[in-house]
Amino acid sequence: MTEQSGRVYIVGAGEVGRRLGHALRGTGSEVIDVTRHEGWKGAREDPTGIRLLCVREEDLATVLDRLAGVPDRSIVCIQNGWIRPLVSHRTDVTRGLIWFTSKGDFFEVLRESPFHGPCAAVLADRLAAGGIPAGNVDESLFAALEADKMGFNCVVGLPLAVHGVTLERYLTDHRDEARALVEESVSTCARALDTTADSGWWREFCIAAQPLGRVRATAAKALEFRNGAVARLAEQQGITVPVTERLLRKVGFAQPR
Repeated sequence: MTEQSGRVYIVGAGEVGRRLGHALRGTGSEVIDVTRHEGWKGAREDPTGIRLLCVREEDLATVLDRLAGVPDRSIVCIQNGWIRPLVSHRTDVTRGLIWFTSKGDFFEVLRESPFHGPCAAVLADRLAAGGIPAGNVDESLFAALEADKMGFNCVVGLPLAVHGVTLERYLTDHRDEARALVEESVSTCARALDTTADSGWWREFCIAAQPLGRVRATAAKALEFRNGAVARLAEQQGITVPVTERLLRKVGFAQPR
């Protein structure tokens, strides 16, 4: 255990927060759900609690503002997109990449979920004991895994909305586009993080995507933190990401300046 050995406050009532809470409760952890209007007093004042942020990317800045004054070492951001600009000034915040799919009673692990930061070891141990494989990794490995996860995020979303198909159909009918999109996303993010992604990124993507064949995306969401972030990073690096840019144009996405 570490100094964060008390309650776990889960901010965010979606599938990720619900599933993580279930796993932690299964190991005897005291878990407090923090909703829009309840649980904030404890989350702000508990001296030993862990704050597990499971909110959408666009809501993260607001949640961090509500936790102003809370030690960074007690905050864990569960990310599903490029949130680094939001936490760049909070160097002791723990981050985690979730690799499972959950909907109602359905739950399937896609890969081990990596964590990095002060709370990483405690959380990884508890989650693994609760049935969610997780690991504590160093900063270098986390950066490589983050770039890899961005490739996954950028396919399971925008192109499905553009083509109006399931992930399975997309990977069958538009396989070359999918591979190019993953490559653009992973390589751009890896370059921005000064790291090298796993050379087996496409093989690993296809394996992780298999259980999600029926997934659809009726609308492209969180583009500023996913495909839009890739386009922005590419522009900053002076490189081109033609597949990413073409798909963004299809949905009329205007990159914030």
